[in-house]
Amino acid sequence: MHPYEEAIAESLNKTANKEIYFSVSEIMDLSDDTASEIVGELVSWACTPTSIMPITIGRNCLKQFPVEWVSPKIKQTVFRFINITDDWNYRRLLELCDLISTDLLKWAITLGEKSTNPDILEAVDDFNEYITK
Repeated sequence: MHPYEEAIAESLNKTANKEIYFSVSEIMDLSDDTASEIVGELVSWACTPTSIMPITIGRNCLKQFPVEWVSPKIKQTVFRFINITDDWNYRRLLELCDLISTDLLKWAITLGEKSTNPDILEAVDDFNEYITK
């Protein structure tokens, strides 16, 4: 197992108080609060690092969940786990949401529409263009 994958697994297992890494059904069977924490941690891994490896691991795990289960949890946890006023994090969030569902991507786009950060506004424009093609 790659060191990034070990770090992510250790973090998620610690939150769940048992070994659950990459076990979609076990994560979904956790209490709602714990499952939301796991999703939030995965969002953080998928949006915050500057290395592609942990970003990819976080994304791959999150896109395994049913859309109707994971989308509300992402919406509920995103503000606690990433800084969406940071253009790097925000653009990674848009990319993540695009992998999960168009509706989730549209929601994420609205989060940046009123930003005064030109890089966030550029991301909003890029993804608005992308979904209207």
